[in-house]
Amino acid sequence: MTPMIKWAITLLMGATIFRAQTILFLPEVKMFGGIAPDGWFGPWLSDTIIGFAVPVMLYLFWTRRSVAIWGALVAYNAVGAFDYSQGLITQMISPMPVEMASATTVYVGIGLFMCFQLVALGLLFRRDVITEFKAWG
Repeated sequence: MTPMIKWAITLLMGATIFRAQTILFLPEVKMFGGIAPDGWFGPWLSDTIIGFAVPVMLYLFWTRRSVAIWGALVAYNAVGAFDYSQGLITQMISPMPVEMASATTVYVGIGLFMCFQLVALGLLFRRDVITEFKAWG
């Protein structure tokens, strides 16, 4: 794995740490007396958990090498991309109030970060990346 690929994966995964901020939105869900539709509770809760896991996954990516670690990185990015797709679906079914964010902002933001995770996932499937993780474990 070249240093450029390693840094690309790091930056793509690292950018998704912003999803941890969704913990601040949880009190706004209607079921808690807030303004956001109930449908956002699931995506925001999973975003928070996945966001807080970013430093752990980056630590493993930089310090450990085994097929199990590679598999965990693949699973993490796949679940993250799926979670973003759920956010897009939630926006279509139960739009976020404009007081919180415009529909365009939500679609572009979620879509962009979903692409980041998909590209990181694609890079993890490069032959040289797989070989490096296999060689160590």
